[in-house]
Amino acid sequence: MKTKSILLALSLCCLLTPSQAQFQNHGPQVFAKAVQGSHFMKDKQGKEYLFTVVRGIPGRILGYELSTGNKILESELTGTDGSWDMTVSTDNILYATGNGHIYSYKLGDTKPTALPLNELHQKVVWDLHPAENGVIYGGTYPDGLVFKYHPKTGFEEVSGGPIYAGENYVRGLVYNKNDKKIYAGTGSNAKFILLDPKTKQKTRLLPHVKEFKEFFYDMDIVYNISGKDLILGYINSNTNSQNFVYDIQSKEILRFLPPFDMKSVVKDPKSNTIYYTSRSQVYALDLGNKDAEPIAISGIQGAGKAGTWTNKGEYQVFSNAQIVYRIHPKTKQKDSLSLEVPNSPIHIQTIYWGPDDKVWSAGYLAGQHGSYDPKTGEHQEYPGLHQTEGMSSLNNKLYFGIYTKAHIYSYDLTKPWKVGSGNPKHLGQIKDQDRPFAVITRADRNELIFGTVPPYGELGGSISHLDAETEQIKTFENVIPNQSIISLLNHNGRVFGGSSISGGLGILPTEKRGKIFEWDPERKQVLWTDSIADYWSISGLFSGPNGHIWGFADGTLFEYDPDQKKVIYELPVYRYPKYPSHIWRNGLGVYHPNGMIYFTLSDSMYSFDPKSKKLTKLRDNASLMILGKDNKLYFRKDTDLWSYTPEQKH
Repeated sequence: MKTKSILLALSLCCLLTPSQAQFQNHGPQVFAKAVQGSHFMKDKQGKEYLFTVVRGIPGRILGYELSTGNKILESELTGTDGSWDMTVSTDNILYATGNGHIYSYKLGDTKPTALPLNELHQKVVWDLHPAENGVIYGGTYPDGLVFKYHPKTGFEEVSGGPIYAGENYVRGLVYNKNDKKIYAGTGSNAKFILLDPKTKQKTRLLPHVKEFKEFFYDMDIVYNISGKDLILGYINSNTNSQNFVYDIQSKEILRFLPPFDMKSVVKDPKSNTIYYTSRSQVYALDLGNKDAEPIAISGIQGAGKAGTWTNKGEYQVFSNAQIVYRIHPKTKQKDSLSLEVPNSPIHIQTIYWGPDDKVWSAGYLAGQHGSYDPKTGEHQEYPGLHQTEGMSSLNNKLYFGIYTKAHIYSYDLTKPWKVGSGNPKHLGQIKDQDRPFAVITRADRNELIFGTVPPYGELGGSISHLDAETEQIKTFENVIPNQSIISLLNHNGRVFGGSSISGGLGILPTEKRGKIFEWDPERKQVLWTDSIADYWSISGLFSGPNGHIWGFADGTLFEYDPDQKKVIYELPVYRYPKYPSHIWRNGLGVYHPNGMIYFTLSDSMYSFDPKSKKLTKLRDNASLMILGKDNKLYFRKDTDLWSYTPEQKH
């Protein structure tokens, strides 16, 4: 048997010669214990439970019996990678949101039931809130709808189309049991809406409040505060985040507060005091006194994801550090229970070949990073940073452009990774921008250049220069009017860029054509622009054969002579049936040393012979391709990093 195994191995080795192309899966690269929608629950006997969803592929719902900490449920949520919210109906059914679904679960079930939103045709459910008689309401994306659900009657849209024309998101909503109305918040341009679910009548509230920008993220309702019913709302934008208190009866905002974790809010049943978490602190706030300030009563790890009042009269909160805390309001005594939450692989968001000759990956949506060493096959995790959109390097440092609010970090590879200790080091952020997808290094000038996509509901990206020595960032706004900068390229000592008419999510373009352009890094200005027919975007620029620039105009591969400012060749590969919600990072291509062009576009991988003009599809489910120094092509397939070894032409 041993001899046969050796002969078989030798035969396979001979078959897989270096000249032959081959694919190889290197497995998941980025992991996280990212808990999202969470909720406490009690059975008929008063026994307490905690349920939470861990983001992953797919997402998983976990349930714990809190008196012991034992896990009673672990089940995949088929069809979704996570859940933004949970609620419990009046008939004690747990509901969780998802991508194109909600999920229901009854205590004692072995797994949740997936409830597809087939009739509503929505991609994501964001927020849920219970009403009477087992009914729940929810808000959606991309049409900004509000729906009603009951196990006997199913789904029913109650908003009469978008809750506000032109808004895509209903990120937060509450049902008021007293007036039977729904109060909802929208994005990408925050609007506060009163909805009658019976008549579908919609009324915009407080239209002139200047603090309402970008998103209403979460909302809650608190009853009978000195005879008033109050709505608490969380507003988040690129420039400001805060909470507000709205009086339903007087129809006015009573006050604004520093931001806190809305899902952690719990009212003391015997007083006007609410308890909540903010910045790893538990606060008490007397809502009956408009002049009262929040009082910090205890520290915790993480941010509150769910809160409740216990049978013993304690404030109980579950944090994203996977810990349940119980705090007695008077004595301030605190107990905690750490829950066993598994590490889950998450989607790869960005891939980069580092100066350490490792393949670096960044994760979506929970952030985190990982590296893969092609020489040893070793994988290493780097936790702590948020979602990286673009990476580059200079000398022994990696640079990360991070969403949201375009934060920039550097990491010195010669020193240990320890978030919070200055390595990675926060260098600042790009003002009024959100997603730094495009980034290149100019080693001769000791600088990096970033191109960005603006925040939700905004148009107009920027180009920013980072001086690697002084670590100063200088930003030049709206360099291509009303367009995002989605690609940058060093080419023969010059800097070229590509733009998209898309802005942040939730706003329609005002321009018609994406641009290819040249950027003068000395004078910090655009030298010229050009359109390639009626295309919305120019992405994935790379240096190709004939000394020309190659890239993608929407789904078309093109060759461009920057001296003549002229398109030399076009090859339609993919056609959009209509303008999508956005085009940011479309195709990515490289010119391989074997003389072939390889690229990923619309989740497929291709080879293209620039001499014969032959296009070959290599595989589906492939994106974010890069070329390693080992001449292998690395790309993403969901959570996994793959490599492709092309044929070596002779």
